[in-house]
Amino acid sequence: MSPLSFGLRRKTENRHFKDCHHNVFLPTDLWTKWITLLLVVSVFGQYATAEEYHCVWYGQCNKDDLGRYQNCPYEGPAKELEAGGQKLLKKWCPHFSDSKVPVVKTCCDTNQLKTMDQNILLAAAFLQRCPSCLQNLVKHICDFTCADDQSRFINVTEIEHSETEDKDYINSIEVYIQDEYMNGTFNSCKQVSVPSTSRLALDMMCGEWGASRCSPKKWFTYMGEAEDNPFVPFQITYIETDRPIGKYVPMNPSVTPCSKGISPEVPACSCVDCEASCPVPPPEPQPSKPFIVFGMDGVPVIMGIIWAVGSLVFLIAVFCCSDSKNTIASLVRGDGADEVRHIVGQRLAGINQSRIALGADEEESPLQSKRSSVISPNEEALPKHVDQGSPSFLEKLGAGTDALLGDFFWWCGTGCARYPWLVLFVGLCVVVGLGHGIKYINVTTNPVELWASPNSRSRVEREYFDSHFEPFYRTEQVIIHASGYKSIVHNTSNGPIVFGPAFNSTFLKTVLSLQEEIKKIGSEEGSGLEKICFAPLTSQFTGPPHVRQCAVQSVWGYFQDSEELFNETETDPEGFVVNYLDHFVKCTQNYYNPECLAGYGGPVDPAIALGGFLNAGESLQGEPSYEKATAVILTFLVNNYHNKTKLVPALEWEQK
Repeated sequence: MSPLSFGLRRKTENRHFKDCHHNVFLPTDLWTKWITLLLVVSVFGQYATAEEYHCVWYGQCNKDDLGRYQNCPYEGPAKELEAGGQKLLKKWCPHFSDSKVPVVKTCCDTNQLKTMDQNILLAAAFLQRCPSCLQNLVKHICDFTCADDQSRFINVTEIEHSETEDKDYINSIEVYIQDEYMNGTFNSCKQVSVPSTSRLALDMMCGEWGASRCSPKKWFTYMGEAEDNPFVPFQITYIETDRPIGKYVPMNPSVTPCSKGISPEVPACSCVDCEASCPVPPPEPQPSKPFIVFGMDGVPVIMGIIWAVGSLVFLIAVFCCSDSKNTIASLVRGDGADEVRHIVGQRLAGINQSRIALGADEEESPLQSKRSSVISPNEEALPKHVDQGSPSFLEKLGAGTDALLGDFFWWCGTGCARYPWLVLFVGLCVVVGLGHGIKYINVTTNPVELWASPNSRSRVEREYFDSHFEPFYRTEQVIIHASGYKSIVHNTSNGPIVFGPAFNSTFLKTVLSLQEEIKKIGSEEGSGLEKICFAPLTSQFTGPPHVRQCAVQSVWGYFQDSEELFNETETDPEGFVVNYLDHFVKCTQNYYNPECLAGYGGPVDPAIALGGFLNAGESLQGEPSYEKATAVILTFLVNNYHNKTKLVPALEWEQK
C-alpha cells in the first residue's frame, strides 16, 4: 500500500467515525454542551478544593500545670482579627499584612498571638543577633499558628477534654514541612552565638544534642517535644517531606540566607554569627601558562638552540676569519699536522731521555741532581719549532709572568724544603693570628634585629611599645607527630566521622604524660614553669600563680588536663556512643564554651593545638577539618620583658 492510498484510507475512516459519532451517540449541540459542562465542573472542583482548606483551631481553651496554653479545635473558615492582634501579627508576621486588604482574617485570635509573642521573645533572646535566622524560624510559627489554610499542612492527632473549662483542646498535631525550609533555617542559625554564655544558640535550643551534634531534624524535633521542652504547649510532630502526602501539602516558607538582610533597613548577620558574611579574600591569580616549545619546557629548548647557534658561529668564525698563522685555527683546520706530530715526538723523546738520566743520576736530594740541564748534542739535531714570527706584547707579557712565577715558586719550594720546621711554625702563627678574632664574633639570632635596622620606623615604634607596655610573650612549642597510628572512624547520629591519627586515645594519653613532665621542669629547684609562665587570669592581688594557671595551648585543654574526663562515655537517644571525640567536635565549634575552657581559664585555639589537618592549597578560611589532624602541638606561653635581665630565668628554664 502506497503512502498516498494509506492517507486517503485514514481520511475516509475518520470521516466515517465522525458520521457514526454524530448519528449514533449525541447530536452536535448536545456534544458541545456536554464538554462545556465538564469544564465548568472541573473549574468548580478546583475552587471547591481550595475552599476545603480551613482552620484547625481558634482561641485557647486550656492551661496546664506548667502555665502552657492549649488551643481550641475549630474546623471552619478564618475569622477577622482584632486591631490589637493585628499589631502583634505585623510585628512578627509581616508577610500576613496586606495594605490592600483592610480586614485580616486568620485562624488565631489576639490571645493566641500574645502567647506566640511571649514564646518568640524567648527564642529572640538567643537568635536576635542574626535577624535573618530569627525571621526564618518565626515564619513557620506564624504560618501554622495563624494561616487561614491550616488544614493544608496540619493534622490534629489528639484532642482532650478539660474538666476545669469543660472544653475540648488540642494536645497533639502533625505539621508537614519541606526539607528545603528546615535545612535553610538551620544553616542560617547554626553559627549564632550567645556572648553572655560563651556558647552557640543551638547549645540551648537543641536539647541534649547541643550545637555539635545538632541537625535540622533534631532541632525541629526538640522544638516540638512537649515532654522534653517545657516551652512547647502541646506535642508538635514535624513530618519532613518534599511531596504531598494524601491531602496534606508540606509548608515551605521562604528562607533568607544569614548573609543577606531581611529588608533594606535590616543588615545581614555579622561575621561572628554567619561565616558567609565574612569578607571573602580576593581570588588567587590564575597560574601563568607554561612556556612550551615543541611540546617541551621552553627554557632548555631555547638554551640548546642558543648553544647550537653559538657553536656554529664560532666554528664559522674560526674557519673563515682566522689568520693562517693562528695556531688554534690551524689545528682546527688540520694545517701543520706534520709539524705538530714532529713537536710531540720531540717532547716524548726528551721525556724518555730525562727518565734515563734520572735513573742514572745519583741524587742526594730532589733539588740536587748531577744531571746537566744543558741540551745535549743529540737534542740539537732535532728540528726546532717553525718560526711563527716576532712575539707580540701580550706574548712577551705572558712569558715574563710565567718566568717570574716559576722563579718565585722555585725559591719558595726550595726554602720550604730546606727549613720545614720553621715553615710549619710560621704557618701556625699566621693561622692563629688570623683566626683568634673568632672569640669576638657575635651571631645575631634575634629576628627583630635581623628584620629591621635600629633606626627604621617599625623598630622605633616597637621599641616605644615594648618600653611602655612590655613585649609580646615568648612561646615554647613541642610538635608531636602521630607516627604509626591509623585513622579512626567514629559513628555518630549525624553519620560517621573520620578522625586523624592524632586522636588515637593511647597517643593522646602519652602526650598528656609528656605535657605534665614539661610542667614539672625546674620545680624541684624552685624555678618551675609557674615562675616564668604567662598566666592571664592572675594578678598581684591573687598571689603567685600556680602551674595550673599557666596558659598552655594543648588539645588536652578541652578536657581540663583530666584523664578521667577524657575517658567519660555515654549513649545518646539513638544508641550511638558519645565519647572524647564528640567532646572535641563540640569544642572546635565553640572553644569559648565553658565546658571546653582550659585549666588556665581561657580558650584553646584548635588551629594552634593541632597540625596536619590542612591539605595542600587549603587555608584556615572557612571550616577547617580539625578532626583530620596528624600532629599535636604543645605551646607554653612565657612572659617577655623589655628589660633583658628579667629574661634570665626564662632562658635558664628553656635550657633545662
